[in-house]
Amino acid sequence: MSTYKDLQVLSDAAYYDRCNYVNYNVDNVLKETDKIKDGIYHAKAGNIDVPLFKVLLTNQCNNDCAYCTNCMNHKYQRARLSPEALARIYMKYYENGTVEGLFLSSGIIKDADTTMEEMIEAISLLRNKYSYKGYVHLKIIPGASKDHIKYAMQLADRVSINIEAATKDGLSDLSSTKNYDKDILKRLDWIDNLHRRNHNLASSGHTTQIIVGANEETDEDILKQVYHLTQKYDVLYNYFSNFKPLEGTPLENHEAGDPRRTGRLYQAEYLFTKYNYNKDDIILDDNGNLDLTNDPKYTIALQHMEDYPIDINTAKYKELIRVPGIGLKSARRITHLQKENKKITSLKQLQQLGANIKKCKIFVKVGGSYQSTLI
Repeated sequence: MSTYKDLQVLSDAAYYDRCNYVNYNVDNVLKETDKIKDGIYHAKAGNIDVPLFKVLLTNQCNNDCAYCTNCMNHKYQRARLSPEALARIYMKYYENGTVEGLFLSSGIIKDADTTMEEMIEAISLLRNKYSYKGYVHLKIIPGASKDHIKYAMQLADRVSINIEAATKDGLSDLSSTKNYDKDILKRLDWIDNLHRRNHNLASSGHTTQIIVGANEETDEDILKQVYHLTQKYDVLYNYFSNFKPLEGTPLENHEAGDPRRTGRLYQAEYLFTKYNYNKDDIILDDNGNLDLTNDPKYTIALQHMEDYPIDINTAKYKELIRVPGIGLKSARRITHLQKENKKITSLKQLQQLGANIKKCKIFVKVGGSYQSTLI
C-alpha cells in the first residue's frame, strides 16, 4: 500500500510538467483537461485521447526553484519509487490497457547524473526485462552528462529538458542552483546534435517548457527565445506553463499568471512553426506583450489592411494562410478548388470549407464583394 501512496504523491507532483498543448475554448478560457488521477494523464494527439502514465521517480530535490512544490526548502510529503517498482507498476497499467505510454520525470536525487542513472535504469528494465516496445517520454535532468543523455535517447522515444525561463536573468530570479547556459542550453545543444546525427535517438524529437508569469519576462522575451530554440535547436514543441502560486513555496504570494496569456503565446508560436511568420511579424504592445483580446494573426492582419481584401478565388496558398480565420486545411481546400477551376461564390460556401467567417470576411473578396468594415 505504501508504494501506491507514493505513486499518488508522485503523480500529483508530475502535474506541472507539460507534454501536450493545453486546450482553450473559443473564448480562450482554460479547460481543465490535463488533470492526473492515479498516475494517468490524458494527453491529446489531434482529436485522439492518449492515456499516459505520468509520474516522477521522486519528488525529493536538491534544487531551490521558487515556483516548485518539490524545491528543497518546501515542507511537503516526500516519496520515491525504485526503478524496479516503477517499471513493475507501469507494466501492470499497460498490460491492463489503462495506459498507452510513459512520461517520466524526477526531482534531483543527490545530483543530476545519479538521478539520470535511476531514470535510465527504470526505462532499461521496461525495454529489456519486460520487453516493452511502446512510447516513452523521458525528462533530461539539467546538468546531466552527455553519456547519460545519449543513453537516455537510445531508450526513449522523446526527451525534453525544461528551460523554465526565457532569459538567463529570468531563471536566476527563480533558482540559484541552475546555470542557464551550462546546465540547460548546453544540454539542449547536445540533445539536438545527437538527434541530428542519428534520428533513431529520441526518434520523436525533443521539447522544452517555459513558465509564464513567475518573473518579469515579457511576451517579447519569451517569443524571441522560442523562435531561437525552434531555429537553432530544432525544438519540436515549446510548452508554456501558466504560473500558479503554490502554498509553502517562496512564490506563494506572487500573483497568478493570466491563462489567456499562454493561449496567445501558443498561437504566436504556431505562426512561427506552421505559418512561416518571422518573429518580427508579431505585433506587441508598448510593454512588449501580446494583445489578450485578439489572436496574434488577427492583430497582424489589422495592422496591414493595405494588403486586403484578397480574392478568395485567385489568392495563392501563402496569402490564404495569412488571412485570419483561414487555417492550413481550409487553405488547402480552397487552392484545390482553384486548380479545378471551381469558384467560391458565397461566404457560406467558404464556411463549409472550414473557414471562420466571423474572422475572415473583412479580409477576403467572395464573388467580387467583401465586408468593408468591422461589425
